Amino acid sequence: MTSQSIILKLIMLFSAAYFSTLCGRSPQPTPKRCEESKFSGLEMPGFRTIVRWLPQLVVTPSIWMTLFCHAASALCTYKPHGMLAATFPRERLVSICNTQTGILTFGFVAGWLLIAAGTAVRITCYRQLGRYFTFELAIREGHELITTGPYSIVRHPAYSGSIMALTGVALIELGPGSWWADMGIWTTTGGVAAALTWLGVLGIMSSGIIIRTAAEDRVLSKEFGEQWDAWARNTRYKLCPTLF
Repeated sequence: MTSQSIILKLIMLFSAAYFSTLCGRSPQPTPKRCEESKFSGLEMPGFRTIVRWLPQLVVTPSIWMTLFCHAASALCTYKPHGMLAATFPRERLVSICNTQTGILTFGFVAGWLLIAAGTAVRITCYRQLGRYFTFELAIREGHELITTGPYSIVRHPAYSGSIMALTGVALIELGPGSWWADMGIWTTTGGVAAALTWLGVLGIMSSGIIIRTAAEDRVLSKEFGEQWDAWARNTRYKLCPTLF
């Protein structure tokens, strides 16, 4: 495998980590507790904390770690020393870097595109909602119902972007062409257990996001009444047009 293809893959991983950083960073400070009060009891226990901190402290660092592992694997083929070289035989590392590590598989490219697209959607939503966009469920002082831009397509486009990005993370970290797969870690018991645990975490986040849409719709419908009803009639789908 040529060094150019490996470098391209590392650049894609770097950009994916940067995109994830943008996705996981709240554009607004935590709202006042009184602004969150109308959502009390409507959310999964602990999910407020998960949404605020897990993307920054776990999801984004995991992509940076994937980038480091790919880079370390490539480096060890030229300078066989250090922990990674001691853990994996140099012949194995050379074979991987020559045949697999630099290959941009369909799954890897699809994962990167999902992260990039999901980030673009979320950044658009940050700008569209302005100060009303918080990671916590809240009705802010002077809150207005925004129904334009991506909110004219689905009612919760930022959550659509999150699910797209989380799916992309799973693909570039664990799918075909990922470091996890290329190093054969999927073939080990510990590797399978760790991967399934991580997929479970990503799945819980995605499920919590879907559940959140019902809580938001319930409170917004009470808060804005006929305005929300008209919006819901025109924008029927929560996350994906024609599907959900």
